[in-house]
Amino acid sequence: MLGGALVAVAMLAGCGPGQRDPVATTAATGTTTTTAIASPTATSTQDCGKVYIDYKPPLAEQHIRCTLQPAAGLTLAVSSDPSWSFELQRAGTTVQRFTEITDKIGQSGVAPLLADLDGTGIPSLLVVNGRGGTGGEPMAVWKFNPEETEFVRAGEIFGFRHYYRSTEGLFGLYAHSGAGAGVVTLYRWDGDSLVAVVLLDVQTPDWTVQSTDKRVWLRNKNVMCTLNKDDYPAGSLAAWRAQLTAAGFDPATAAEHFCMQPWVGTLYR
Repeated sequence: MLGGALVAVAMLAGCGPGQRDPVATTAATGTTTTTAIASPTATSTQDCGKVYIDYKPPLAEQHIRCTLQPAAGLTLAVSSDPSWSFELQRAGTTVQRFTEITDKIGQSGVAPLLADLDGTGIPSLLVVNGRGGTGGEPMAVWKFNPEETEFVRAGEIFGFRHYYRSTEGLFGLYAHSGAGAGVVTLYRWDGDSLVAVVLLDVQTPDWTVQSTDKRVWLRNKNVMCTLNKDDYPAGSLAAWRAQLTAAGFDPATAAEHFCMQPWVGTLYR
């Protein structure tokens, strides 16, 4: 597709099936009670990064147990019974339980994983919650708050797990919209929520621009780039443009500002 991508790369933050157990034990509240969520604690200490999930049998029949380490002294136990259940532990004591419910297995076959999206060294938990395809995979994002020792659901993203960061500290990822075209969505944190600030359409120089597309395309090495113009889902264009302005950027000059940053030139080689 030319100019814009028909992929939902700007999901609204804070919505979706994920939930924290309202009766979980946390360092902040100190409440303790029982829960209906099955404990993901397992005798296996297999690293989730070494788990590959086959497309069949269904996820509910694979009984996956693995662990992640979000910080020194903390272990995140992960279970697919139900998928996905999480238990954050410190020295064998549970400090939080939460779930991101999905029965979908992503095309890449990865289990839940940690990723440093913003370059701060503080990981976010990514949970693939759809099959995805050649354009990328949909993922729920849970932000880790080290001061409260808890994960908070921040929103959803779509694309490939290779992360880009702008010179101002925005961060994001790329999603394919065609063989030689795609969209980069850059985000910022608004508290514990993930907010889309700018969407860039990018393509290779030999990818044809439609005659009806009157935008100015800028060349950065082997990448042609401009601001995205799609309003899908409805209202998303106005939402991120408002965030762009609120972040101090002029929409009239934002394309040149972002498109000419060095990382853009690495998208296509």
